[in-house]
Amino acid sequence: MTPVRREFFPRVRRTVIPRPVVKEETDVLGQSGWVHAAAAAIYGPNWYHDPDQDLIEIWDAGPALCFRDLLPRKDKYAKENLYLRLSIAYRTTPNACANIRTFSGNHVTLPNATHGAMYEDPFTRYYVTDDCTININSIYRDERIWLQRVEWEWVSHETIFEDELTYLEPYLHRTKEEVEANYAQKKIDDEMIKEFLIDKIRGDSAFTKRCLLLLCEDRLLRNDLVALHGMLNHVSDSASD
Repeated sequence: MTPVRREFFPRVRRTVIPRPVVKEETDVLGQSGWVHAAAAAIYGPNWYHDPDQDLIEIWDAGPALCFRDLLPRKDKYAKENLYLRLSIAYRTTPNACANIRTFSGNHVTLPNATHGAMYEDPFTRYYVTDDCTININSIYRDERIWLQRVEWEWVSHETIFEDELTYLEPYLHRTKEEVEANYAQKKIDDEMIKEFLIDKIRGDSAFTKRCLLLLCEDRLLRNDLVALHGMLNHVSDSASD
């Protein structure tokens, strides 16, 4: 093997980075709301803020719009079985074919909309990126996309089918007592511990095996040490071979 030739560098550059800035976490209140795209932190080239219409005009590709401090925290109401539904208001030229990375981290091509449209990201029901950022991946040459705002709403994970709307209420009515029960500290009693163990058994196969071994413990203790050693080390199996 050829030895590596090591050199001596008497002067080496230090890595220079910006000093971290500690920012207070924002807490966006309300059941629904919207935020202008112009309020986002925008990184990258090929964009322009139209102050008259308050739109962000984008061409080619590259910009990333970060809404991290402008939208509610994504898991804020997870205990209530709610998720953050996010929609994007946009407009395009006739043949833009704009491909973007959405709030859920998925890459989609927006339908062309010369008179404006709303794109609702269906996958925010399952996941929202931590940085709450939209990335503009690509746009056809000489075409444009304009982003106006992002709308958000807290929506229940509970579902109904479209054909059930004729006889089912689309809104879930809740009482304050039901919601507060989700956050109340539960008293530790026998029933709670039993439920915890049952859930643990259902979700952890290794724990289930340990429980089975405990159930068999009394029967196994009747064997002497030699018999236990032989059973654990498969002595009978090797002898039969």
